Amino acid sequence: MKIPRVTVIGAANIDVVGFPNKKLIYKDDVPGYLKTSIGGVGRNIAANLSKLGYDVEFLTILAKDDFGKKIKKSCRDLNISIRYSLEIQNAKTSTFLAIMNEDNNMVYGIAAMDIYTKIPSSFILDNLSVIKENVYCVLETNMPQSILDLVIEKSPNTLFFLDAVSGTKSLKAKGLLSKLHVLKCNLIEAELLSGVEVKEANYQLIISYFINQGVEKVFITLGSNGVVYGDASGFYHSKSTAILPINTSGGGDAFMAGLVLANNYSIHQMVKAATACAELTILHEETVHPKINKNLILKQIDA
Repeated sequence: MKIPRVTVIGAANIDVVGFPNKKLIYKDDVPGYLKTSIGGVGRNIAANLSKLGYDVEFLTILAKDDFGKKIKKSCRDLNISIRYSLEIQNAKTSTFLAIMNEDNNMVYGIAAMDIYTKIPSSFILDNLSVIKENVYCVLETNMPQSILDLVIEKSPNTLFFLDAVSGTKSLKAKGLLSKLHVLKCNLIEAELLSGVEVKEANYQLIISYFINQGVEKVFITLGSNGVVYGDASGFYHSKSTAILPINTSGGGDAFMAGLVLANNYSIHQMVKAATACAELTILHEETVHPKINKNLILKQIDA
């Protein structure tokens, strides 16, 4: 059977995550431990998709330093192709620092990602054939506005999935909405992109805004309150089950991978698959669950 292919364009980081052993105290230290791993929104999505059975072409930016070498090795180990990624001299590999609370939810994050601020247009123009040969392309807003604009402009027949990533960065998607097959964001990102106040009474209004802008399928994650989602057929709300997470930082990336996996199913089944990916992931310390796989997730679609 032919292996499905997908392009992912996004960030690869070294993640440093701090886990406290008790409640955080503002302006004071508490005992805990640190975990260093390889992450980045684009990289995590690519890793999940590889584990879900996809042939992944990952386009990212790496520095020629020790961290960059670790990311390259990790991608090779995960069967993620980075042959068209860009390597930069005299730069530092992107690093993300996260501080978790006693419930293992992130409360602070610092992204040292200067390497992504000046990417030449040739990064896209030289790789257009690679992007166009795959039906799906996943984008995320750690990439500069110019790169996002260019890849969408030059690949009109590609189905684009976009992860809004964070509040400020999500604004890069505002001019791209009419070109998106799938938009995935959280409530903060949805409010900034739509201008609609975040409250339960407005969930349907927010979904309708994005559909009217031209997005084909919209998924807004609500954390412990589940997911609101919709397409031209209507608006829906899927409630979540109560889970005590170990590490929530990779849940959204896994959710996006699940949407890609189940894209040929109904929108309700897409949410089931994406939720299954996210729930499995947050029950592990790693940002990508080592045992996530296609058969395990697809079983949840008809459950």
